[in-house]
Amino acid sequence: MAEHLAKRKELWEARKVGGATCTTKKPQHQRQFASETSEKTGVNKSTVNRAVSRAQVSEEARDAIRGTDLDRGTVLDELKKVEPERQLGSVG
Repeated sequence: MAEHLAKRKELWEARKVGGATCTTKKPQHQRQFASETSEKTGVNKSTVNRAVSRAQVSEEARDAIRGTDLDRGTVLDELKKVEPERQLGSVG
C-alpha cells in the first residue's frame, strides 16, 4: 500500500504543479493530497499519510521483508528512522 500511495502522490504532484517543484507550503500540500486520496479511495487521511511516509524505506529493505513475518507497518515505521544505507542491514 505504501508503494502504491507514494506513486499516486508522485503523479498527483506532477499533475497539480505541472511537474515543477511545489511552491505550496508542504503541510498544506500534504493535507490536500491526503484529503483528495481519502475521498477517492475511502482510505482514512491519516492512513494515507502514514503509508506514504512508510515508502521512505529503501526499496532494497522493502524487498527484503516483503512476504516475510517482518512485512508489517510497524517494522516499516522503525526502518524509516534508520539511515537509508543502513536499513537493509537492520532487516537481517
